[in-house]
Amino acid sequence: MLGHERLGTGPRRAIVLNDWMGDTSSWDPARPYLDTTAISWAFADLRGYGRSREQRGDHTVTECAADVLALADALGWDRFAVVGHSMSSLVALHLAQHAPERIERAVALTPPPPRGFGVDDATLAAMQAVATGDDARRRKMMQMMWGARLTDAWIAFKAARWRETSMPAAVAAFVPMFARDGMPDPTRAISVPVLAVTGEHDGEPMRARAVEQALAPFCPQLEVRALTDSGHYPMQEVPPLLVAIVERFLTAAR
Repeated sequence: MLGHERLGTGPRRAIVLNDWMGDTSSWDPARPYLDTTAISWAFADLRGYGRSREQRGDHTVTECAADVLALADALGWDRFAVVGHSMSSLVALHLAQHAPERIERAVALTPPPPRGFGVDDATLAAMQAVATGDDARRRKMMQMMWGARLTDAWIAFKAARWRETSMPAAVAAFVPMFARDGMPDPTRAISVPVLAVTGEHDGEPMRARAVEQALAPFCPQLEVRALTDSGHYPMQEVPPLLVAIVERFLTAAR
């Protein structure tokens, strides 16, 4: 079973998943603002990360989705919302596609394209080399992603947390999920409400316009919220605002 931490006792239930560059501790800046009386939260780390750091696996969308359902079963949650971030947004959307009887709502934070980024073999290999490389290599990639918008101290912090909270082999194994393969069914209809939250300082394929174009054709109940002063990590860059947006969506009338 996925390692996790529970928070809150509310009647609504939500499983929160981690991204490629760390475990669910990325949510630590947002936790003081969470409503724990309206929502029961389970912060779950995918295989190879955080509380699931020693768990091996195939690191595919379908495996992750099965792990989430197994965790929900163990928690006794028949119905719940799922919150994915970056690569795990694909897991959240896949669950909404294939288990609508279990998923009440899905949140995709800074999601990659549902078909993946479509990188070539050389780029895929380079990204996997970053995953298994030293912190200097990881920081160099992050500097290319974020440029000068955020500080060097931020990049050093993120690189250190990435190292501390994940297994390099798992980080490398997850790369094909978002970099090349995407979702197994990238256009299969999703019947439940979906919220996509974008950071407009993120990469172009993960900004609001691109995300809406990618998701709207198969998410008829799609809401897109663009955060104009955030990049890829809204739970760390604008935590109170992100919490307000997500909670209003999760607690909306059924």
